[in-house]
Amino acid sequence: MKTRQILMILALGLLAGLVLAACGGGNSGGGSTAGSTGKTINVDATEFSFSPNAYTAKVGEKLTFKVTNKGTVDHTFVVMSSDGSGKELAKIQMKPGETQTLDFTPSSAGTYPVECDLPGHKEAGMVATLTVTQ
Repeated sequence: MKTRQILMILALGLLAGLVLAACGGGNSGGGSTAGSTGKTINVDATEFSFSPNAYTAKVGEKLTFKVTNKGTVDHTFVVMSSDGSGKELAKIQMKPGETQTLDFTPSSAGTYPVECDLPGHKEAGMVATLTVTQ
């Protein structure tokens, strides 16, 4: 009977440890951070640019773009395919004064164009580049 109680206590302790491990971690801070949870990149969108407009990452690194629209019109932040196909891989839209986050994990090395896809914005220079290395 005593052995059964000890085994039950050990099992409950192990279960509690697993639950706590699953709930822990995360990155709640601002700024540009890196670690096991990935990297956060703060971006300002205005008429008609992204600042900064060049980003770097490694294959498989989780990126969280925190984009703030500091302009006076709507903007989008679109990560395009690195293969030149024009395929959208990830997209968010922000109203003036709004901040949105976009999570993106590149699966291959290359240069990923980033743009605002609203009519005329890309053509006015609202573009950026994500360079991904092995």
